[in-house]
Amino acid sequence: MFQIKAMPQATVTPGVPALLQPGYYVQFSDSWPGNLSVTYQDKKGATRGIFAQISRTNQVPYDLSYIIPSGDFRDVDFSNLLSTFNENLYPQNPITLYQTQIGFKRGNFLAIRYIPAGEYVSRLEQANMVPNVTSATLRYLGAIKWQDSPYYDKRFYFYSVYNMEPFILRLFVDNGVDFEKVVMGLTINKCYMNVIDPDKVTDEMRSRSLKIEYYLDERW
Repeated sequence: MFQIKAMPQATVTPGVPALLQPGYYVQFSDSWPGNLSVTYQDKKGATRGIFAQISRTNQVPYDLSYIIPSGDFRDVDFSNLLSTFNENLYPQNPITLYQTQIGFKRGNFLAIRYIPAGEYVSRLEQANMVPNVTSATLRYLGAIKWQDSPYYDKRFYFYSVYNMEPFILRLFVDNGVDFEKVVMGLTINKCYMNVIDPDKVTDEMRSRSLKIEYYLDERW
């Protein structure tokens, strides 16, 4: 569901596309809940993630910006659920996948991930080791900085499907400035999926696929 890609150690020619393209395969893990369209019931009644091929894509650029005072934050809700801060950046078609690249312009701020609201993506096993913007130290736990995914070199990826739980990005302005204009550059890669019959999926197809984990797979 989330990817933060490291700086490349080498370049290749010709270049490899950063985004999903027509003909690419995707595999959803079996942890996705059965009420979502990216799952099916196998012959034994178990919930499985679908295997699909991308048939067409459309890349949509979109910038979001917020002016936030020092020591304060703004929660950005990517979902389509009606809320104070929702941005309607989820698919409405049950067979569409959004692959969203997120990059940040330089600034004195941190970005903390929640899904759903109030549930931290990044945390440690000790009970109190969770992000906390009111703490001088824990505000940095699991936080994304602009250097991790610059505006012109986006490395932060997020995958969303129809009716998925809301993804919240908390933008917190750190000490040292009076106000900060936080600018997020997005590229929403709309991917239309053709679901493939599980009996027709080969090992070679699986080896070439992008596996999309559910957030509970990543938050353990």
